[in-house]
Amino acid sequence: MMSSKVQIVGVQGAQESRTDRTIRQRLEKELRVAAAAERAQIASGLPGPTVPKDGIHRPRNLRSKLEVKIPFHRATSRVLATAYPFLVASGETLRGPYIGEDVLARSPFGFDPWLAYSANVVRSHSAAIIGVKGTGKSMLAKSWSCGLMRMGRKVAVPHDPNGEWGRVSTFAGGKTVGVGGGRHTRINLLDPGERDAAMSDEDWQADVLQFRRSTMKTVMSQLRGMVPMTPFEHTTIDLVLMHLAHHDTVVLPMVYDRLRDVDAWTQDEDVRQAARVLAHTVRLVVEGELQGLFDGESTVTFDASAPMMVVDTSALKGASPEAKALLRLATSNWIKRATSGSHRQPRVIVHEEAAVELLNDVAGGGGGGLTEKVAGEKVARHDGVSNWYLLHRIADLDALGDRGSAVHSQALGLLADCDTRISYAQHEGELDRSQEVLGWNSTMRRIVRRLEKGEGLWQIGPDRIAKVKNIMTPGMERVFKTDTAGGERR
Repeated sequence: MMSSKVQIVGVQGAQESRTDRTIRQRLEKELRVAAAAERAQIASGLPGPTVPKDGIHRPRNLRSKLEVKIPFHRATSRVLATAYPFLVASGETLRGPYIGEDVLARSPFGFDPWLAYSANVVRSHSAAIIGVKGTGKSMLAKSWSCGLMRMGRKVAVPHDPNGEWGRVSTFAGGKTVGVGGGRHTRINLLDPGERDAAMSDEDWQADVLQFRRSTMKTVMSQLRGMVPMTPFEHTTIDLVLMHLAHHDTVVLPMVYDRLRDVDAWTQDEDVRQAARVLAHTVRLVVEGELQGLFDGESTVTFDASAPMMVVDTSALKGASPEAKALLRLATSNWIKRATSGSHRQPRVIVHEEAAVELLNDVAGGGGGGLTEKVAGEKVARHDGVSNWYLLHRIADLDALGDRGSAVHSQALGLLADCDTRISYAQHEGELDRSQEVLGWNSTMRRIVRRLEKGEGLWQIGPDRIAKVKNIMTPGMERVFKTDTAGGERR
């Protein structure tokens, strides 16, 4: 009986060369190996190391050449989210300079306050950036502002208490002005700035007079701890400023001299008495402890065309609250006058150490400076201004006054007017208060609790949330890093 097995044998031709013989032997070896592998596969019932695309031809092998077509299922995103939870960015993609990655949506993240306002995503241009030291909030402010500058926005830092924005200004091609600490730089409190070309001569003179009236009354209030001025004092200030209106430049020493010489220009005893009282107050700036800061003409001008303007106030760390409050008044007026009217253009104003700034406003003027900020924030969007308030914690605002007081309510109102709120890592004990004020739910609280350095929870408008990791180039990190004084951190 003949066997059904086939034995592979080689057939050698009569004229087989050495090369042909080598090829034949290699083919025979490969055939023997393939046959042995097939016998082992059949014996074990398992597929071999290589399986054809259409599967092994064996009954019930669960493989087929036919493609499997899954039928379409149509449903709303709400139903799909319930059936299979997922995270995606809601609404239209936000436009703006690149900031980093939205970790929740796994997508690039950019943001421009003006574009977001135009798209009805937010109701104001301003933002609050909250986080303890070393979490990356200052790095965000610097990288974000530089990104906006590349889009044509301008940036101003009216108060740089740590002197850390100067190199950012240099990096961006901006300008830095240093005041205090023996420097000869002065900013005139009564300087109206560059004339608005859209105004007539009469309108400009009236505008300058009103500006000087408002500034003098604010100065008096801050130096006197918000003691209200009497009607006679208001009249006296008006008479002095109207007398000086024909001067192109008016400085506080001119007001002081006019008040002291009151007997020479009026016989009204009530006005004379008011002038003497006001002269004693102005003397603090002209000849007293604040001498040298605001008692002369401005030695610098605000360059509205510069991409960034920084006022370095690091030399004033030991100055009195009154000096700091007046300096903020001077720089704020300086920037406001140079960027309003026909000079108006989109501009970011960065308030570094905002809680300390507000505290000095309260201490130096009894809350008048805070009142001015709240009023300014109400019209900021009409002036094209985006105020950025950098805070360490919400509790710093509670220190401004008792809960329920006017000052405390104004501080929280200032925060509420910021429709973009960015929370960086916070201490465990601060989470309850932050959740109460910022309106976090349990998920948002858990996200903030687990944030790493450089990550922030963005609350954009009433219903947008993003967890953003700030991403910068190594060159940008070297410029923006602010925590190297105590040693490098990893």
